[in-house]
Amino acid sequence: MSKNILIIGGDTRQLHMADYLENKGYCVAVYGLPATDRKNVADLKQAIKNTQIINLPLPLSKDGKYLFSVAPIKETIDEIIPKLNENHMVFAGMINKSIEKKLSSRAGKVIDYFGLEEVTVKNTVPTAQGIIKTIIDNVDYTINSSNCAVFGYGRVAKVTAKVLQSLGANVTVCARKKGDIASAEVNGFNGCLISDFISVADNFDFIINTVPSMVITREILLNVKNDCLIIDVASAPYGTDFAAAFELGINAVQCPSLPGKVAPKTAGKIIADAIIDILEEENHE
Repeated sequence: MSKNILIIGGDTRQLHMADYLENKGYCVAVYGLPATDRKNVADLKQAIKNTQIINLPLPLSKDGKYLFSVAPIKETIDEIIPKLNENHMVFAGMINKSIEKKLSSRAGKVIDYFGLEEVTVKNTVPTAQGIIKTIIDNVDYTINSSNCAVFGYGRVAKVTAKVLQSLGANVTVCARKKGDIASAEVNGFNGCLISDFISVADNFDFIINTVPSMVITREILLNVKNDCLIIDVASAPYGTDFAAAFELGINAVQCPSLPGKVAPKTAGKIIADAIIDILEEENHE
């Protein structure tokens, strides 16, 4: 397969991706990104025609009509898709089902890199870093000796709990399953079933949620400290009743896509490495 890659739209992550891919020997063209030393291609139709490998943003789109990009792209997604053909391999992140169906009807292969195991695992570290930064930006006390609750015990929650513990926080893992509580306790954390959290909610200085369903309810918010900080890093539909938090005057921060915000260079490299691995596998088939 060709080593020519066209990157369309995105943010700082995609600019770092372009640099990294070029250093790995790929010929990279970009369209719809902020002006840099790299010249953006002017003719999107011709650029797509000349390239087999297309990289689209993460998230692919926020409104379902246009590609996500910090420099707005004039072409709609429905105008771009017909320019693809069966020879194209398309990479994108967080593709909704309707757009994925349209892409698959034109391109030879469509890959959602957001769902790749290696991307998910590697992104836990910059996500945890972003959580620590958000805490520091929003509180006037040290993480050391503070009481923290982490909802969920998946990849992000495990790394976040470990980092917070290393900074001296008293960490309680809150989960639905008793098996997860047992695993957390074996690893040195306190444990609490989500169903029991309401009775201890006022013990915590800040709460981190990684569960993508409603777990930090109005009832829980009524029982937390007035100055409790809540950070929700779950994917949509998130897990915090933000309307109730606003009404109650509780600082609840929605933090999607932290890797791209706090460590775009690392996030871009993670995506690029995943794409390179897939392309190398394709070349060996």
